[in-house]
Amino acid sequence: MQNPTTSRRNFIRTSSAFLALPWLETYGAPGGPPAPRRMVNVCTAFGLYGPSFFPKTAGRDYEPGEYLGILKDLRERFTVFSGISHPEIGGDHASEVCFLTSAKHPTSSGFRNTVSLDYLASRHVGSATRFPLLSLRTHDGGGGLTYTGTGAGVPPLDSPSRVFAKMFLAGQAKEVEAEVERLRQGRSVLDRMGDRFSSLKGKLSVRDQTQLNDYTDAVRDMEKQLQADEAWAVKPKPQISEAPPVDSNDRADSIGRARLLFNLTRLALQTDSTRVISIFIRGMDLKPPIDGVDEDHHGLSHHGKNPAKIEQLRIIERAEMQAFRDFLTSLRDTPEGGGSLLDSTQVLIGSNLGDASGHGTTNLPILLAGGGHRHGGHVAGDTERNTPLGNLFVTMLQEFGVETDRFGSSTGNMNGML
Repeated sequence: MQNPTTSRRNFIRTSSAFLALPWLETYGAPGGPPAPRRMVNVCTAFGLYGPSFFPKTAGRDYEPGEYLGILKDLRERFTVFSGISHPEIGGDHASEVCFLTSAKHPTSSGFRNTVSLDYLASRHVGSATRFPLLSLRTHDGGGGLTYTGTGAGVPPLDSPSRVFAKMFLAGQAKEVEAEVERLRQGRSVLDRMGDRFSSLKGKLSVRDQTQLNDYTDAVRDMEKQLQADEAWAVKPKPQISEAPPVDSNDRADSIGRARLLFNLTRLALQTDSTRVISIFIRGMDLKPPIDGVDEDHHGLSHHGKNPAKIEQLRIIERAEMQAFRDFLTSLRDTPEGGGSLLDSTQVLIGSNLGDASGHGTTNLPILLAGGGHRHGGHVAGDTERNTPLGNLFVTMLQEFGVETDRFGSSTGNMNGML
């Protein structure tokens, strides 16, 4: 029988099969390496109705309202925030592109986005996992939450079955060879482009050189990722017992689609296929298939304080919070080392809209669960002069292992509150 204190490094040396397994409890024993740090970010496009989300009192003794009551058995595993937002956003629904970046004025003519929280975290992970980052959304069309260092959007994935296949289904030998060759050809193209960039630099204006430098930085990132992809293409994929998900054909069922993505996220984290995931729960101009709801979600979010509309909106959002609660519970109930998957995973949920009815982008509904934080309270900021949400992002990045004291419009961190 193998000594349980055997180093994980020695096990890797003696068994290539380890590459197809999740992070093992044995190697989280005292004296072994800790579980990897992970991050999940969730944005609900149509907000969360404030009076049902925010507690009326601050601190650890707050009385949970309607939505947080759904999470009551997880109370010591999360912190809820009020009086927090990205400054100078505006932009109504356009603000969704800024949820993880904090870039200002998304509707201005010269707007250029900035790097997102998840992308920065994925850079810290590098090629340690098969997928440095998964950016997911519930519906096709539109953009996502993830933006590179130059502000370019990363196309999100919206087919759970295809993501599942990429993570867990092994291809035929010829398919693997074709994939490796494709990656090699991509690398050779980048090499040729690099030569051309070098010859151009002496002929360009200062502004053009800056743009070229931004572009070559992105190219270098792509090259590193292609090299990592080539190495991972020949490694065995994790073996799991769960059946592949079946994609939903009901575009109105955003919550059902979110549940598929939540389960896929748990599998991805459990098998260490990735450590950074963002999920965009897009709203729809359709009536969701939920009892008691007879209007479209978008219209209900613009309730204008109409009690009948608010009641239907609350039915939808209670279902959203129940899906999120089930996701957190699945992470809590997945053992890892001496704790659970939730213990090593920071899970952020919130919205780019504070008052969706009026397209307000202040006093955002924000909740952070899991990770290595001290949870269990309501951090109440000034609802008129909001704390920058970037301050919370700095704390999340530091907990993730990124050495930084600033992100976007931050003015500090929130370490003392967590």
